[in-house]
Amino acid sequence: MNPSIMKRYIRIPLLVISLVLQIGLFGQSHLSLQKILDSTRRIKDDSTRLLLNSRFYNQLVDTINSPDFNSSSIKNLKIGQPNSVDKKMIFYNWNIQQNNGQNVYSAVVYLPKSHNVITLPQKISPAKLLNDSVYPPNDWPGGLYYKIITPDKKGVNYYLLLGWDRFNRQTSRKTIEAITIMNDSTIIFGKEVFKTKEGYASRVILEYAATANMTLNYSKQKLTLTGVRKSQSHINDSIIIIDRLMPLNATLEGERWAYVPVGNIYDGYIFFKNYWTFVEGINARNPAIKREGRKKDKRPDLDLLPKQ
Repeated sequence: MNPSIMKRYIRIPLLVISLVLQIGLFGQSHLSLQKILDSTRRIKDDSTRLLLNSRFYNQLVDTINSPDFNSSSIKNLKIGQPNSVDKKMIFYNWNIQQNNGQNVYSAVVYLPKSHNVITLPQKISPAKLLNDSVYPPNDWPGGLYYKIITPDKKGVNYYLLLGWDRFNRQTSRKTIEAITIMNDSTIIFGKEVFKTKEGYASRVILEYAATANMTLNYSKQKLTLTGVRKSQSHINDSIIIIDRLMPLNATLEGERWAYVPVGNIYDGYIFFKNYWTFVEGINARNPAIKREGRKKDKRPDLDLLPKQ
C-alpha cells in the first residue's frame, strides 16, 4: 500500500475505530445496507469513508450471493441500478467523493439468469481515459453508469453503457462504453465498435465543463443520411444522442474544462455496417430530440447518480 495512504489509516481516531468495529460485529444483523451507505456519505474523514465503503461493498456482495436473493429487495437502495432490457444484467454502481473532490467508484455486476456475481475493483477517477484501451478481465475505468443498451442487432454480442464521471473539480466526462460478458463470469471493458470522426475507437469519451449539463441518451429517431446509397439513407431506429460541445471562446479550444453544449445542435451514433458510427448535425426539429433536449441534467449531488 502507498505509504501516504497507510499513514492516513493509522491516524484514524479511536471513535472511528469503535464505529468500524461495531459495524464489523453487528453489521449484517443490525445495520441495513442503506444505513451503512448513509454512514459512508455522512462521515467527513476520508479514511473512514473508504473503510465504510468497503464494508458496504462486501455486504452488498454477500446479499446478492445469498440463495434467496431477489433484486426487488434492494431496488430502493440509493445507488445506480441500470437493468438490461433482456433482464440478463443489473449493473450496481456508486461513488463516494473525497474531501479533495476526487471520486472513488465501486461496482458489482449481477447476472440474474445464472445468479452469478462479478465484482469490480474500487477505482479512482483516472485523469486520462484512453479511447483505444481494452481493460483486463474484470477490471474497468471507473464511473457511474446510468443506461445499458441491450444488443438487438444481428451478430452483436456486447452491451453498451452510458456513463458519467467527474474526474476533477473543473471537468466532467460522459462515456459510451462497450462491454462483453464471457461465460457468465468475466466482463471485458472496451471493444473497437465505434467509428468516430478521428477513426475507430474502443470507447467514446466526451469531456466538458463540470458546471454544464450535457445530454447523452438513447432513443428512437427518424433521420436521413447523406453520402450513402439511397436504400441505406433513411433511418428509423434507436440511436445515441449527444449534445454538440464547443469551447466558450476560440482561444480556449482544446481546454476541455471550457467546453459546453451549443444548446440546439445534436450529434449522435447510429449502428451502421456493424459499427456505431458518428453522425453530425441530427435535425433538432425532430420532436423526440427536442424532448431529450428539454431534459436538462441537474448538476450531480454528492454521491448521487446524475440525471441522463
